[in-house]
Amino acid sequence: MRIIVLATSYPRFPGDGTAPFVQSISENLAELGHEVELVAPYDPAVRESPGERVAVHRFRYSPVDRWHIMGHAKALADDTQLRPEALALLPPFIIAQFWQALRVARRQRAQILHAHWVLPNGFVGAWLAGILRIPMAISLHGSDVFVARSNRAFGRVAGWVLRRAAVVTACSEDLRQAAIDLGAAPEKVHLIAWGADPQRFSPVVKPLDRSSFGLTEDDFVLVALGRIVAKKGFDVLLRSLPAQLDSHPEIRLVIGGDGTQRDQLSELATSLGIVDSVRFPGRISWDDVPAYLAMGDGFVLPSVRDAAGNVDGLPTVLLEAMALGKPVIASRIVGVPLVVEDGVNGILCPPSDTKALGQAIARLLDDPPLQQRISQAARASVEQRFNWLEVAKRFAQLFAGASKE
Repeated sequence: MRIIVLATSYPRFPGDGTAPFVQSISENLAELGHEVELVAPYDPAVRESPGERVAVHRFRYSPVDRWHIMGHAKALADDTQLRPEALALLPPFIIAQFWQALRVARRQRAQILHAHWVLPNGFVGAWLAGILRIPMAISLHGSDVFVARSNRAFGRVAGWVLRRAAVVTACSEDLRQAAIDLGAAPEKVHLIAWGADPQRFSPVVKPLDRSSFGLTEDDFVLVALGRIVAKKGFDVLLRSLPAQLDSHPEIRLVIGGDGTQRDQLSELATSLGIVDSVRFPGRISWDDVPAYLAMGDGFVLPSVRDAAGNVDGLPTVLLEAMALGKPVIASRIVGVPLVVEDGVNGILCPPSDTKALGQAIARLLDDPPLQQRISQAARASVEQRFNWLEVAKRFAQLFAGASKE
């Protein structure tokens, strides 16, 4: 099958951690024998790599490099609202994306269009699919639906797009229901949990040197990773720690990532009196993520629904930690229960509940057999079900069905 993919974010250089899940899905579709070409916006940081399995076609929408802020996690402020300058750049972005995609699709003789994020790619995709008379699939990721539901005009556009999609995929029940609420036909919306690469994220990965973080082998290290924004719930994680440190002084927390709330988290750690037990190493290179996760004795995903109502769909870093065979503690929220079964391959706790999160940490630390049991089950679940090749097979099935309709 010949597939053209539209994405606003895609890794810009080797080791870039921008939307690697789009790359993973596309490359594994190519691995299955499909012809995949992808259209994504230009960014000044782009450095193309030779030997890529998917042909990537970049388009410019401004003559000025610094104005290329659409996509690559630049268009939203604090992941909650569209930046005013991004709104001004939307018309030239849409026009440039359309013409680039039209050229690629015609040359490729595309049979199906796969748009990641309902806005703006779904809008361009619906326009293009109508002209080419091919089906369109849309994958929802969370921030796109949040924007659509928080703005009446965007919501109407998203509804128009979803009604024209042959296939809609969501990585959580929340997103599935949101798609239906916006106008998608229920029978066309499919739940697909994300995956991880069990080869790249393997238990044999050599961990980063703990001493570089001021940690010792006697410490019980909990790792967290993500952009430092409200929906990641890192403040909840910090607040859960003081009650546990008296009885478990060996706990150390390492929160990797950068964002607008980093200084606030640092100040919170100081005010809670836990600054000596917490590390903020800043941004972690995508190349270092496996070794960073491998350094920990456990992984924590404290995701929440922020004050504006924004929430993650299913962070792939959770599955990556599971692939490494790490015992994981995660919020019972959105897509997380699709991949984590409480007490089997991880521990689930209510979002925003500092007491429950602290108790889950203590439970994990106090029960080494539990650690081993859920670590093994976590690794097995990724090997058997939640890996990118299995995800790509599911997409291929849906695409094949849409093409026959």
